[in-house]
Amino acid sequence: MARLELPPDIADRLAPLLARRAERLAEEVAVEARRLAPGAKTWHTREDGHARPSHRDADGQTRAAPVPFNVGGALLAGPRDPSGPIEETAGCRCTVTEDPEAVAASITAGKAAIRGSRAEAQVVCDFPGAADAEFAQGEGTHFMSRAAAQVATRHR
Repeated sequence: MARLELPPDIADRLAPLLARRAERLAEEVAVEARRLAPGAKTWHTREDGHARPSHRDADGQTRAAPVPFNVGGALLAGPRDPSGPIEETAGCRCTVTEDPEAVAASITAGKAAIRGSRAEAQVVCDFPGAADAEFAQGEGTHFMSRAAAQVATRHR
């Protein structure tokens, strides 16, 4: 039987090779996360002086699609949300604009870093409230974790 002796620094010597692999996997996760990412929505108040103060305060508030707006302390899916309190929904004339690519555009894969014998790369979503979207309920949630799981499954 043959015996193989590996050099003691083999892990350190392999780390740069693994760094390139980590970067490729991170980019693959980023591509998948962009595909799965929800759109974004922005609350707009009619600027005519008749809007409720809480609606004026919400003007310009941007969220990932599954995350509710905070309007006067109420969590609303959008203007006139039927599940919201009447004092925030009745007679509401606000609107919402949607940007289907805003969250996806904020997802990036970083360069790999070598730390001793380890190589690691990160995938980051810089959209405000991305963590809320990741853990919310409904369509477009868990987009980062689902992307990582799908890539991991492909590479088993």
